[in-house]
Amino acid sequence: MSNLRLKALLGAGCFSLSIFGVANAGGFDRGGVNIDQLFDAAPYSFDAGVTYVSPQRTLKNVQRLDGSGMSTSEIDVGGDYVVPRIGFKANIFEPVDCLASYTKPYGAEADFGMNNAYSPTAVKYYVKTNDFGLTCSYKINVGKGAIRFIGGLSYQEVDAFLSRQTLLAFGNTGLGKFKLSDEAWGWRVGAAYEIPEIALRASLMYSSSYKYDELSGTVDTTGFAGGPLGNVTGVFPVTASAEIPQAVEFKLQSGIAPGWLAFGSIRWQEWSKLGIVPINGVINPVFGTPSNVSFDLLYRDGWTVSGGIAHKFTDQLSGAVSLTWDRGTSTTSGYQSDTWSVASGISYSPNDKIEVRLGGSIGVLTSGSSTFTGVGDTANAITYTYGDDLLLAGSASVKIKF
Repeated sequence: MSNLRLKALLGAGCFSLSIFGVANAGGFDRGGVNIDQLFDAAPYSFDAGVTYVSPQRTLKNVQRLDGSGMSTSEIDVGGDYVVPRIGFKANIFEPVDCLASYTKPYGAEADFGMNNAYSPTAVKYYVKTNDFGLTCSYKINVGKGAIRFIGGLSYQEVDAFLSRQTLLAFGNTGLGKFKLSDEAWGWRVGAAYEIPEIALRASLMYSSSYKYDELSGTVDTTGFAGGPLGNVTGVFPVTASAEIPQAVEFKLQSGIAPGWLAFGSIRWQEWSKLGIVPINGVINPVFGTPSNVSFDLLYRDGWTVSGGIAHKFTDQLSGAVSLTWDRGTSTTSGYQSDTWSVASGISYSPNDKIEVRLGGSIGVLTSGSSTFTGVGDTANAITYTYGDDLLLAGSASVKIKF
């Protein structure tokens, strides 16, 4: 193979898998912990980037099933979010490479507003994570290629918030605000096979669950003060338990012609582990009695399938396009339906030390409906529909090699 073809293939291969991530997957997935930088040919590299995602979801014909009869014709769900990432890769010694990384791999964001039919279920909620990881590989040369054995650890923090509005015909319409946090350790293990001459790489990675068994925080019911029944209000401790479930991901890329490369991936994550998440210790602010409050997710497992093609136009400029299907994780509760998205991007390298990448995607959040009668927490009993909605995302990153 000529040196020109080899250089073109390697350039396209380096570009392809680093610019595309899962912008809006099922469950709380926002791309997981990406370790593609670990395969950089340079002894050292620093990579920093950010992805901005704007899902345009609208709920229609929202009706409460708790006996109140309240309904709202349309609710725009606010939920834009940003995912940053930073990575530093180093060749510790031959044949060991390590990647130190930071990202926000999982999360959720929604704002439904107040005084509507969704308010007793949620006015606003979010789940935010911080992941600090270290992943290393041990490479063994095998003929024209090499096998890497990969392992790593992550320390992950989670912060969760939920506010709900109690709409009482005889009095207070205050907010209950729940804040919970915890931290956990997770690990990953896998292997990869590479043939640099044809830009071939196949990898299989397993990521363990992050078990948040000691989520703790407070519920603030001071917004109910002054009600007609002598409300029991204040800030009280609450607890919960949940997890970010295990995942398996397979990735494959290969040069297919001079300067052309095809790539794809399949990811599975066990989101069915998140069903009903009770919040323990809640006191009804009106009557002063224990209250059943829960976060009713009722997810099913998530699948994400992606494929695309990349081309190196010149030694400085590359481009790529991909198509992604994500199976929605919502069942009888929620609005996470199947998502289809097309992404494209460019990579510009003024020299062999610097690479700048810009990307964007447009997708469709498919239509569906939700009817949930409540499990222990009747405030969550609700039904609604949603149509095909728009999903927009953009990303930018820079890599420095030395």
